Amino acid sequence: MKSTLVWDWPVRISHWLIVLLFTGLIVTGKSESDYVQYHFYMGYGLSAVIIARVLYGFYGSYYARFSQFVKGPKAVFRFAKSMLSGRPKKYLGHNPVGALMVVVLFLALSIQWGTGLFTSDEIFWFGPFYSLVSEELASQLASIHHFLPNVLLGLVAIHVLAVLYHELCLKERLIDAMVHGRKKHQTMASVEVKTPRWGVIFSLLMGLSWLAALWMMPI
Repeated sequence: MKSTLVWDWPVRISHWLIVLLFTGLIVTGKSESDYVQYHFYMGYGLSAVIIARVLYGFYGSYYARFSQFVKGPKAVFRFAKSMLSGRPKKYLGHNPVGALMVVVLFLALSIQWGTGLFTSDEIFWFGPFYSLVSEELASQLASIHHFLPNVLLGLVAIHVLAVLYHELCLKERLIDAMVHGRKKHQTMASVEVKTPRWGVIFSLLMGLSWLAALWMMPI
């Protein structure tokens, strides 16, 4: 069995940061206690991490790039069909269905934090962009922001079940790979993963700049 580095450290760190921040946002968003301020700041953090990760999907390491793992509808359908047959093709990076889930999660999470910037608790805390839209539009965005977490929880549940399917049925250790970055395989061709310095710097700079700009705005 060969062991190949697939997920370099920017991918792994961004993944677990998203997990932690999303968990914190669900807890603070659904809690009966007043955690609105913390909810805003964790939302800022989530938006910065997603921006950095999306940019790294264009300028990052080989298996982190969207161009490497995002496939068309035919490839997604063929892989889904092969999963049902119990003999799916193995991929070192994301498989076509997993890639689709990554894109859907990034889009849904971005809609979530994006609408949060325009919402308020209607008492004391106001999103940094709340004053830029009409009250009617702010109300519509708030409705999306309050409804979407239930959809996101459903998507996360599907994601977790898919990981368990790979772990238990296909014996593919995805959780370990997202911890130490390496996957074991027998015959698959692999590409040497190198973390591009300027890709990391650019992605981090954009994410941190966005975070700093939000942090300086009143809420």
